Amino acid sequence: MGTTKLTRKEILAEDPVHESLIQIVEFFKSNGKKVGIVAVLIVLVAIGVYGGLQYLDSKQGEAQQMLWKGMGYFHGDIAADATSNPYAKGPVPTFQTEAGKYKAAEKEFSSIVSRFGYSKIAVVARYYLGLTQIQLGQKKEAVQSLETVANNSKDRTIGYLAKKALAAYYLANSNYGGAREILDGLIRDPQCDLPKEDLSIDLSKVLIAQGKRDEAIKVLREAGGQGQQINLQKQRLMMELEKLQKGSKAELKP
Repeated sequence: MGTTKLTRKEILAEDPVHESLIQIVEFFKSNGKKVGIVAVLIVLVAIGVYGGLQYLDSKQGEAQQMLWKGMGYFHGDIAADATSNPYAKGPVPTFQTEAGKYKAAEKEFSSIVSRFGYSKIAVVARYYLGLTQIQLGQKKEAVQSLETVANNSKDRTIGYLAKKALAAYYLANSNYGGAREILDGLIRDPQCDLPKEDLSIDLSKVLIAQGKRDEAIKVLREAGGQGQQINLQKQRLMMELEKLQKGSKAELKP
């Protein structure tokens, strides 16, 4: 599976964190299967954009290199002729199977978590570890990893992203009540810096899964009516709203 990647230079150049968040989440939503790309935002935090850090000491530098390696594996390519050396085919890590690349990524992220405790980079790695465990079918471990990140005190944004990932996991596994509770909380939290349009779309999907189409439409209408600025997220929200409204009208026809 091919994946669009951001280089270290490109990520470092994205100084305004909120603008970067909007762009990355929008890209994620436009490429549904590429679940891990949202976590690229986390790297902004890990490399010090939030804290204004420009240089890392040797220990942090080692952890960061491990993080980039694990991320490379997570977003690696798949090819039938791949060898045991992920870099044999070029700079993009390539594996024979999806399971192979996620197991390689899991090893890197787990090592960071065990070696660097609860440092900021370790929290980033644990978030990615949770996403990796989901891909590997390690359900209990994935929920535990994401819940740990959601409750971290190192960076609020990482915690919010972990909660969002948990909500998506719960929705995929028919835990609609759990998903709705998380998303409701994120939308109502005045400190949550994730795009409210994005969260409202996710909540609407949960409500639809519960058979509450009218309530889903209401959620999208309320989110669409907030603020005057038209951005990509709001455009996508309006498209989702229009789709739901058309569906409702079709159901009313005799």
